[in-house]
Amino acid sequence: MTASREKLIARATAYFADVDRFDTDAILSHLTDDIVLEVPTGGVRKEGVAAVRETYVKRAGMVRESWHGDFIFTADEDAGRLAIRLAVKRTNKDGSAVEMDNLTLLSFEGDKICAVAVWMSGENSLT
Repeated sequence: MTASREKLIARATAYFADVDRFDTDAILSHLTDDIVLEVPTGGVRKEGVAAVRETYVKRAGMVRESWHGDFIFTADEDAGRLAIRLAVKRTNKDGSAVEMDNLTLLSFEGDKICAVAVWMSGENSLT
């Protein structure tokens, strides 16, 4: 059984907060072990929690600050999917600033995220 719209949104909001805090263990706590992370606009596909961990560790090495917000959520509770339009502001460790208007699609197994697909309007930090 999938979670309610409110629980899907709460999980997504907590996930993005942990991404912004660069807390890899907390990020992974939101995900299933067989998580699939894709960035179609960057040609990235990672499968499994170990590969996704590596992706977020690498991201922490290149990004100094990040903020994900101004969320607009569309939920399909029956299918366990959440579409999110969001703003992203990021400062890389080299001092360059990036602002993006992204779309993220989350798929859920129960109350955990089993798939993340991110369409980025700018530079990909999830390599």
